[in-house]
Formats: sequence, structure tokens, C-alpha cells
Amino acid sequence: MSERLTSTPLLLEPVLCERPWGNRRLADYLGKTLPPSARIGESWETANEARIASGPLTGQTLRDVVSAFSYQLLGRLGVAASSPFGDFPLLVKFLDADDVLSLQVHPDDAQAAPLGQRGKTEVWHILAATPQANLVVGLTEPLDQETLRQVLAQQQLPAYLVHLTVQPGDTILVPAGTLHAIGSGILLYELQEQSDITYRFYDWDRRDAEGRQRPLHVEEGLAVLKPASRGRRIMPLQLDHGRQVLAACRHFLLERWDIDGSLEVPLRSGETFRIVSCIGGSLQLASETGPWLSLALGQSALLPALASALRLAGHGTVLVASVPDLWHDVIMPLRQVGYSNDLIAQLAGDTEDLAHLPADNPSQT
Repeated sequence: MSERLTSTPLLLEPVLCERPWGNRRLADYLGKTLPPSARIGESWETANEARIASGPLTGQTLRDVVSAFSYQLLGRLGVAASSPFGDFPLLVKFLDADDVLSLQVHPDDAQAAPLGQRGKTEVWHILAATPQANLVVGLTEPLDQETLRQVLAQQQLPAYLVHLTVQPGDTILVPAGTLHAIGSGILLYELQEQSDITYRFYDWDRRDAEGRQRPLHVEEGLAVLKPASRGRRIMPLQLDHGRQVLAACRHFLLERWDIDGSLEVPLRSGETFRIVSCIGGSLQLASETGPWLSLALGQSALLPALASALRLAGHGTVLVASVPDLWHDVIMPLRQVGYSNDLIAQLAGDTEDLAHLPADNPSQT
């Protein structure tokens, strides 16, 4: 690849995924162009097969750009997260659930390693929801494997599921190993480790027009299930005027930025990339220098780790995802604002990645 990577943001062309439970809200709410009559359930903004849609790298896949510009694009933290797979380490999705999804569980990193993939810890930010729309976020009690087999055989599993009613603006972090499902009537943003290992544990006894049930992966799911783990609603923490921290763990950091005019955020060049997704209004964004990129509702852009600042102008709301240094990007700035260790720790949900906060920078002790 002869082109040169700069700090200029890169517009992304996502991969659209047809799903039986999808509908048309990715177009209706987010302005996405969808194939006629297709039930599109997911838009994978940063799939390895997503393509660059601006600048001299237009048409290249994200995987190609990572291969050619690893450190310049991903930064020190991003490269570490990419290893040993050499891919883009985070997957951002928009997801439209017109029907309830199957009950699923994902392995953690150690469990997924023999399969040549990462595990899947994820976080959801609710964009739209019908009244009483809910998620399944775990079990009512930590049932052992044999009890779960019996409950499934007796078709009693729904009685042991925890349901969480959600509304727009809620953020829920779901650790790997948690039994979970997205309910009907929900449009959400999802940030996860780049992984596609899903074990379908239960499908609500549904059958297709021919009377067939979708395959289940009960034994695989039991092997990776953490029965006590739950998805938790996270309390956002205001970082400064216009910026909130929505969730943070060792895999990712998710922030919400509301821009009314302009905003410039200094960054530590060479550390990590930023994925910027517009969920309201429209904006212009740029690095510390260089051209501005237009970002419309429902679009995502990738800011290379080379950037030393992110500038935004206009009127809108973006979600910003990155691979964090938990001390520099989460703990220290939130302590400076005055938040307690308990409030900071809850940003990681049941991952407990922030459960034991150091008093000082651990890299200097």
C-alpha cells in the first residue's frame, strides 16, 4: 500500500447484516441507506471487512489498513489489544431488534483462545426503546450445570431469567460469560471485543415456517457460562461540560460527547485510536490539523492514534470508543473531578476491572 496514513479522521463504510429479527429502524432513526425490503438487524461499523470511505485510503478494508499501518492507526494500546490476531480489536455495531434475540452466552478471552478468537465482553447504549422494552441480563440465582440442564429440559428456564427494563440513554455492560438477550423494540449501539463466538443457549421454543428450530449450543454455553455474572446498568459520570464516561473496563472505554458549537479534546498521540459514532445531529471533526470530515447521523469515523487532538464542530452527539489506559484515561481524570472509588468502579460492572483502584499511577510504583 503506497498511500500514507495521517492523523486525519477516516469515514467508515459499515457492513450491513440481514437478520430475521431486524427491521428498518437503522434507516428510520439513524438515516442509514438499507437495501429495499431487507430486514437489516445490524450495522457493523468497524468490522474487519468495513471499508474506508474518505481520503486516499478509500476502498481499503479496515483489516488492510491495520496490516499496513498498525502502530500509526492503533497506537500502543490498540496494537496490544490487536495481538495476536493482527486485526482491528474493537467492534462497534448499531443493532435493531424488532423481535427478541435468542438467549446467548460468549466465552472470555482465555476460553476463546483455543478457538483462535477473543472472548466477548460488550456494552450497550440504548438509542430507542418501546415502553417496557427489556433485556435479559443474567440468572436469578447461580444455578449449576446439571440444574440448568434440567430446567431447560422442563422448559422452565424463563422463570430463572433477570429482566431489565430500559429506556433511551441507558448503558448496560455485559461481561463475557453472562447469559443475556436483547428484547424486542430496542435500537442500540453496541461496543464489544472484535469476536464472533456466540453460543445460542435458548431460543424461546421458536420454530420457522417449516416447523424447524434453530440449532442450540447448550453444552458449549454451559462450559463458558458464569452463572453469577450479570449485565449491569452503569451510572454515567460527567467528566466535564459536554463529556460523560458511560462505561470502562480493560477492553474498552465508552464516552458520550454532546457538542453545541465546538469542542477540542487533547489526546496522547501514539496511545490509542478513537471510534466516533454520531447518534444525534451532525458534526464536523478533525485532528489537531488538517481537513474537516463531515459526520452525519448514523455514521462512524476512525481517528488514528497519530492524532494529538480531536476537534468537533456543529450541534450533535457522538459516542467515542477506544482501548484505554485505565489509569490515565479513566481513574485519574475522574478522581480529579472528585468522584469516589466506588463510583469509578461501577463503570466496569461485573468485570470488576476497576474494583481495586491503585492510590497512585501503577506504572510508577
